[in-house]
Amino acid sequence: MKWFNKKGNQDERIVNLKNKVYKEAYILIMYLCGISILVKSFFQWETYSMLTELIVILAGSIYFGIRSVMLGIYSDEVEVHDQTSKMSYSQRNVITGLIIGISMALFLGIRSSVMFADTAHEKWWYFFLVFIFSLLLYILLFAGFNVIVHHFANKASQKAASKDQCDS
Repeated sequence: MKWFNKKGNQDERIVNLKNKVYKEAYILIMYLCGISILVKSFFQWETYSMLTELIVILAGSIYFGIRSVMLGIYSDEVEVHDQTSKMSYSQRNVITGLIIGISMALFLGIRSSVMFADTAHEKWWYFFLVFIFSLLLYILLFAGFNVIVHHFANKASQKAASKDQCDS
């Protein structure tokens, strides 16, 4: 998708530096939205106050993922990663899902104990109860989701890359 189609020759160095700046800005925006969600979740119970940040994070991530698959970049990135790293991309996705699941369970456990418990005993009880149930749910959800998305995205990206090579 060419939103800002510029004609003429462009210096490759300038284009690469611009892309680097855009990447840094994207990462900064994602971190700021994530921090905003964390802060708002402890000070406000209403989830609609975090809706804008969630939309920015999800829309940006989904757009990037879909475009990299459609252009065939995803499978190339997986191949380069698997050649240069000791851990395969599939293993990395499983570990990432585990880390996200554990982080989410810790966050929800801490949040529950801080916001809803009155005594120290209740705080520990709420933390462990929410942490264990969230852990069981989110580890399966995120690890499974990462594995399934990676599998289908890699297949679609390989198909797009081979189609692009046939067209050339």
